[in-house]
Amino acid sequence: MNLAQTERAALQASLLEKGPDAPTLCGEWTTKDLAAHLYVREQKPGAALRSMLPGKQDPAKEEFEEALTRPYEDVVNAWAEGPQGLNPWRALDSIGNSMEHFIHHEDVLRGALQPGDEVEVRPMEHAHGKELHRILKLLAPRMIKSPRPVVLAPVGFPRIVLQEGRGGAADGENVCRISGGVGELLLWLSGRDVVKLTFEGNQEGVVRGSL
Repeated sequence: MNLAQTERAALQASLLEKGPDAPTLCGEWTTKDLAAHLYVREQKPGAALRSMLPGKQDPAKEEFEEALTRPYEDVVNAWAEGPQGLNPWRALDSIGNSMEHFIHHEDVLRGALQPGDEVEVRPMEHAHGKELHRILKLLAPRMIKSPRPVVLAPVGFPRIVLQEGRGGAADGENVCRISGGVGELLLWLSGRDVVKLTFEGNQEGVVRGSL
């Protein structure tokens, strides 16, 4: 199975094990809120499109609120079945859900932790790590803003050098180096701070942007 499929099954199990009231790393969202988000995003793709149209109603929000009224286990299991029929997510599952499922699974597993707490990093197949490295390489240049070079050093994969030539060479002193598992780097890039990473060098002015 690809990463999206593997993480879908694992996330389903974790959501059911934790129950509807467990904390997540998604702000004030509980596991119930997260399950509703996953369900609406994938099973109700038309709602997101209609929400972009002019008008006071927000179909995506309405679908989200409706999902919150349903039994939690039903919502989790309906999402875990994956996109069916003519749902466009059937063709986009691997591309669009690898990052989504991995990050939200960690949101659930680490929901009770705070920045600085000890993190247990799950082992990952090399092929799945390659998927995350490809995503990291694509998104990092768009999301990291820095006045100096930033070197992302994922264990077991090629390093990613950003802003090379700004204030120094990638192997120089005026550089921010961030090393750790490829999944940890992607979690940090997406705004999570409950991660297991090593930061070295000059971090001043290095910020994570948004897509």
